[in-house]
Amino acid sequence: PEKRLQAINAKQLLRQFEVNAVGPALLIKHFSPLLVSHEAACYATLSARVGSIEDNHKGGWYGYRAAKAARNMLLQTAAIEVFRQKPLTVFAALQPGTVQSSLSAKFVAAEDAMTPEDSVSQMMHALQSLKPTGRAQFVDYAGCTIPW
Repeated sequence: PEKRLQAINAKQLLRQFEVNAVGPALLIKHFSPLLVSHEAACYATLSARVGSIEDNHKGGWYGYRAAKAARNMLLQTAAIEVFRQKPLTVFAALQPGTVQSSLSAKFVAAEDAMTPEDSVSQMMHALQSLKPTGRAQFVDYAGCTIPW
């Protein structure tokens, strides 16, 4: 990830947006018609704390941060629209925590990261506690609210 402005590369920046914003936006577009208006439903997407504009205290990671923030905005906008017709739907952006993976291995020791199974289990529990609000909710794996 880019740590300085001078490291920003247009091709890599566009790729971050394709993967982390455009793809998820298309999923919402095609998934939302499948939601039934009179039944409880949940649309959740994996986000990241680095996608929080308010919580950005370290800087860096320009493309990834910006693309995750765009993903969050797209989810929030879709939640507002869909809620008008399907008011029992929860929309959530989930921060899975630091999970043992090839990505996290570059930044953190395996013993300092959760297993994928633990992360998913905790995220499922967090999702079950959310209620429809007409807005997307940005929470971490433990169900704690993350500022947008």
